[in-house]
Amino acid sequence: MKKLLMILTSHADLAAEKGQTGVWLSTFTDAYYAFLESGFEVTVASPRGGRPPIDPLSEREEYVTDGVKTYRDDFMAQMEIGNTWKLEEVASTSFDAIYVAGGHGALWDLADDRQLAKILYEAASNDTPVAMVGHGVAALYSLEKLRPGMLNGLRVTAFTDTEEALLKRHRQVPFQLADRLKSSGAHFGHAIIPFTPHVEADGPFITGQNAASSAMAAQTMAGRMDLATLGCP
Repeated sequence: MKKLLMILTSHADLAAEKGQTGVWLSTFTDAYYAFLESGFEVTVASPRGGRPPIDPLSEREEYVTDGVKTYRDDFMAQMEIGNTWKLEEVASTSFDAIYVAGGHGALWDLADDRQLAKILYEAASNDTPVAMVGHGVAALYSLEKLRPGMLNGLRVTAFTDTEEALLKRHRQVPFQLADRLKSSGAHFGHAIIPFTPHVEADGPFITGQNAASSAMAAQTMAGRMDLATLGCP
């Protein structure tokens, strides 16, 4: 069975004013069920381990997806997210693929985590597929700090400045992710309509623009691995 490491943020607090953030729930659930359907064995980890914070906004009914609805009645999935491994505990484990979920919390911890950077660098060196969604794409900045220049010319997408403003969190984040990626030399693409699915794939990296892109990013990675198994280029 293919083994996949799913990484979630451990950071809960927004900047500028009191507020809670964390994992955007559908970026976990929608990808999680897509990976299970594709035959993956999923291991869930976070920088601190244990139960990561869930962004309360992502649990509002207007943001609830079919994956979130399934999760609400899925005891095993709740156990997975309720007791994650620490990144340092899984760093030496071999995985066939890696997925980084979204959520504003990633701008604080996943954007500056040396252990995560080492995991991503090893994955890139071994051509192990890595998918990231929304603010989870901030994990690339950890890699850039470890190996400057790795983002230069890379085609990526992530949560856009427009989406941040529409969500009214542009003043509550430590930096604008899209701008940071561009300043690191990445080629940034995005959907014309905010909050609609968009995925970019370049080398081992698959990036999804927003929560709506979670299942698409997971399916893109699963499809790539199926083709590799068949020996297709």
